[in-house]
Amino acid sequence: MRRIIIPLGVLLTSAVLAAAPPPAKDPWTKVPKLPTACYSGQDRYFEEADAAVESIQQDLYRQDEVNDALIAKLDAIDGMEKQSRMQTFLMENPQEAMEYMKAVQETGSGIAGEVSKEAEIEQKFLDELKGIQAKYEAAIDKAQGPLWASLKALGISEMGTPQKTIDAGMVIMKKINAEYERVCPDWWGAAGPFHDWLKRYKEHLIQDRVKYIDKNEAFKVSQLKMFGVPGADTYVPTTTMDVAIRHIKQSRDIFAERVSKPRTNLILGN
Repeated sequence: MRRIIIPLGVLLTSAVLAAAPPPAKDPWTKVPKLPTACYSGQDRYFEEADAAVESIQQDLYRQDEVNDALIAKLDAIDGMEKQSRMQTFLMENPQEAMEYMKAVQETGSGIAGEVSKEAEIEQKFLDELKGIQAKYEAAIDKAQGPLWASLKALGISEMGTPQKTIDAGMVIMKKINAEYERVCPDWWGAAGPFHDWLKRYKEHLIQDRVKYIDKNEAFKVSQLKMFGVPGADTYVPTTTMDVAIRHIKQSRDIFAERVSKPRTNLILGN
C-alpha cells in the first residue's frame, strides 16, 4: 500500500479525525438569573454572580490541568514517532484521510477569518451597549434633572440648615426616588434593553466565539487520538466555561449601574 505523506505542518483543524469531545457540565446552568429589581439592594444578584464565577473558574482550572497534562504527553512524543503513528492511522482509516486532506484545503485560512469576524461582531455589541447606556443616562437625567436642580437651589449643607428647608429637600428627594422608580422598569425590567442586549450577547458568544475556538480544540483531540495519547477522551474544551464567565462579569458591570437603595442624603456630592 502506498504511504500517504502529509507534513505535520499542515495539521489544521479537522472534526473528521475524531468526534467532538464529550461536553463538560454546562456552565450556563450555574449562571444566575438576571435581576429585574430597580434597586440592587433588593436582590442578591451580585453575591450570586460572584459565586457563579468562582464555581465555574474552579471547573475551568481543573479541566485545564487535565488538558495541559494530555498536551504535555503529546509534546513528549518524538517527532519521528509522531510521523509514524500519523501515517499508520491514516492508512488504517483511508476515508478519514481523504476527508482530512479535503478539510486541510478548505480551512487553510478559515480560522484567521473567523477570529477577525468574531472580533468585529464583539466590537459592534460593545458599541451598542455604550449607546444603550447613554440613552438610559439621558432618560434618567430628563426625569430627575430638574428635581436635582431644585434640591441644589435649596443650599442644604452640613453647616446648619433650617428644618423648613430640610423638609422641602425631603419632599424633592421623594420625587427624585419616585422618578427613578417610574423610569426604572423600562430599562432594568425583563423586557428592557439591557436584558435584551445580554440575551443577544450570550447568543453571539456561543455562536461566534465558542464555534471557532472549539474547532481548534476538536483538532487537539484529533491529534491526541491519532498519536495514541492515553486518556484522549478526557480532553474537554473550556471555551464555554470561559464565555460564561465573561457573560456574568459583563452582566455584573451592567447591573452595577442600578441605584442600591432609595436616596436619602440631601447633601449633594456626598
